[in-house]
Amino acid sequence: MNKKITICACASRTFIDKNKVALLATAASKAGFDVDVVSDLCELCEDKDKKVHDIAQTTIIACHERAVMSLMAFVGEDDCRCINLRTKSIEKVQEELGIETDVTVADEAWTSKIAMFKKKLGEDAWYPTIDKDQCAECGKCFEFCPFGVYEMVSDRVRVVNPHNCKNNCPACARSCPASAIIFPKYERGPINGGKEMQESAVRQGSMELYGATLRDKLEYRRAGIRLKK
Repeated sequence: MNKKITICACASRTFIDKNKVALLATAASKAGFDVDVVSDLCELCEDKDKKVHDIAQTTIIACHERAVMSLMAFVGEDDCRCINLRTKSIEKVQEELGIETDVTVADEAWTSKIAMFKKKLGEDAWYPTIDKDQCAECGKCFEFCPFGVYEMVSDRVRVVNPHNCKNNCPACARSCPASAIIFPKYERGPINGGKEMQESAVRQGSMELYGATLRDKLEYRRAGIRLKK
């Protein structure tokens, strides 16, 4: 068992409970693990931060496994172990790590660190990753995206300009016939990398895509989240 773990707090979103992160960090530390908690793994990968290579050598505790694996593959790290903290209970995560320590109160050091993470509502790292095991290289995402996020490289589609992506817009994923495009921070599966078919991501027409994107904009506006573009 790798005794080094990295936990993503997903600071700007509410998918992962911050107290849950602090409790797990506390339990793992007490069990002898070398623990690091990062604010936003998506942001580190988007910026190609040098820290990502070291994170890839640890057990990554973050979002849906498929989402994390595609995210790490995006930065060239294809051999990683990850555990889903987004939907699994803290007890289940501890069981997978082999932690038997029963912690009900988080250490103040972890709570304070997580509370200090900067929240970037509506401006946090948001961009697609591609599940290459499912991608058919049809290029529809490249043809669909008006922001130049994708490029065709040697007849294969690649995410090359992640910073160009429009925050909270998953429209290109809805155009993918293979459901290969993942937005880790999206709320519904399979677009978020989850296994549940909470939303159809396949073969929607352009008018349907426009309407769905408009609905997303209105939902986020009501929630007080400012769109980047």
